Amino acid sequence: MLLKDLEGHRDGVVDRWVESVFGQYPEETTRFLRQQPDRFANPVGASLRVGLAELVDGLIRGAQDEEFTSPLDDVIRIRAVQELSPSAAVKFVFDLKRIVREELANSGSADMTDLADFDCAIDHLGLLAFDVYMGCREQLWAIRAKQIRNESVGIMERVAEWRADKEKIRENTP
Repeated sequence: MLLKDLEGHRDGVVDRWVESVFGQYPEETTRFLRQQPDRFANPVGASLRVGLAELVDGLIRGAQDEEFTSPLDDVIRIRAVQELSPSAAVKFVFDLKRIVREELANSGSADMTDLADFDCAIDHLGLLAFDVYMGCREQLWAIRAKQIRNESVGIMERVAEWRADKEKIRENTP
């Protein structure tokens, strides 16, 4: 029954969830995310809108974990590069509990068992989001480590060239 009600309120839930996520950014950023609908001019806003809508759709149809991976990655990858703490990066998932309750408050048909089951599904989605977040952070650290390694090798090569040039100068100096 809850999922049927949620399906009827899908657009309202998605809109409120998108607004909630946008509201977690500084005011100027929030304004831009809201006002710029062009996905090329505002790829972050577009990715958030699409990813969140796909997550709601997956929850409504009872999707399997694998089906959540791509939309979670779309949303979490953005948050993983923004220097948010892990809890702040995945908090948006748990905000969905409040949003669903507020959106369905007037329908009056949601029973407590259905809400408890839905809460468990959101909690599970939050755990999946944390896994995706950690994977993204690991990728970032691997990229940074490779960059540092490449820079270090370049420096070491220049030092070796400098030493070789210095040794040649000494050998050619009477």
